[in-house]
Amino acid sequence: MKKYEHNKDFLIKYCDVDFKDELKLSTTLAYLEEVACSSADELGFGYAFVKPRGYAFIVSNIYCEFLQPIVIGDTIRIKTWPTPPSHVVFGREYQIFSGNTELCVNATSRWCLIDRNTMKILKSDMVENQDYSTYNTTKLFDGLRWKIPTFTAEEGELKFTLKIANSEYDHNMHVNNTRYADYCLNCFSIDELSRMKLKRFMISYVKQVRENETLRFYRKKLADGSYLAHGFNDNGELVTQSQLWFEE
Repeated sequence: MKKYEHNKDFLIKYCDVDFKDELKLSTTLAYLEEVACSSADELGFGYAFVKPRGYAFIVSNIYCEFLQPIVIGDTIRIKTWPTPPSHVVFGREYQIFSGNTELCVNATSRWCLIDRNTMKILKSDMVENQDYSTYNTTKLFDGLRWKIPTFTAEEGELKFTLKIANSEYDHNMHVNNTRYADYCLNCFSIDELSRMKLKRFMISYVKQVRENETLRFYRKKLADGSYLAHGFNDNGELVTQSQLWFEE
């Protein structure tokens, strides 16, 4: 039996690209979110399933590997499939192809199901309508370590400060995960990004942020040449942490 996968096509528009005419990191994550939601709808546990029950899916981790640039005018096809969940974690894999043939991005993500009223994480068996024997068990990254090194604000370099406003919110009433990709890259200048190409990106979402809270983003370079970009709230608590690998 053929294992399940979901495909969706996109045309890369002017608003999707950065100053280099390449697909923005935040837009990449937005497209991954779009196909994840579309696939969940198709499988019967999407927004129409979770909303009446007072549930919501939130992404906790994302890892992307960039193989080829995607540029303005490209037509891309994104392929996704969920993997059988663990006790509380729902995994999902993605591949992005340009012209339906050239592999440009491999990515994986982890999601949790939460109760919107209590914000508690729910067990995966709350989604009771799935036959996981039909799921594709293929994982694109064997042995991937999700742990990102941490540092305190005092150990990093403050790059910018942001007060959260309504435009950052999504329908789950918190800052959408794609927004944090922009925040992380805002820790780098145009000059730096002109000289460097992003090859890998990992982000973890640690704590939710609300309207009128202030986020402070700090950067730190590691000995292996990668960078950490972490966001802290008004109380000095870690909100999000990311690791970025570049090549010159």
